[in-house]
Amino acid sequence: MNDQEIVVKIMTWGSTEYSEELEFRNKNLRKPLGLNIYDENLKRERNNYHMGAYLGDTLVGVLMLVPLDSENVKMRQVAVDENYRKLGIGRQILEFAENFAKKEGFKKIVLDARNTAIPFYEKLEYQKRGKEFLQIGVPHLKMYKII
Repeated sequence: MNDQEIVVKIMTWGSTEYSEELEFRNKNLRKPLGLNIYDENLKRERNNYHMGAYLGDTLVGVLMLVPLDSENVKMRQVAVDENYRKLGIGRQILEFAENFAKKEGFKKIVLDARNTAIPFYEKLEYQKRGKEFLQIGVPHLKMYKII
């Protein structure tokens, strides 16, 4: 990685940045599973919070927060481009999301973590709960963090 700084920012639903986010999510989260994000009802994402991590003009990570009620928000669609992993981008985008959620008045973040991501979330103080389950054919575990 060069000396450019990672910048995390909010992306507006329906914007050019949102279209870029969809392409990123499709490439990194859906296509590897034989799925296509454009087969999903994307209008339901209108009231979600979309976040992107940029290195210069390059989108290198994404995350979405879905409000569940006045105190709980669900983290979804977290991904970092495989060419930019192990550089702290995931941690940076999660910390941005946690701070954002706290400012919005949420008290807890919940998520369904792919088994391969559980150690990452545990390092950031997320707690496991419940039993493993399959989601889109991939083993997951429910996790949460009080913010």
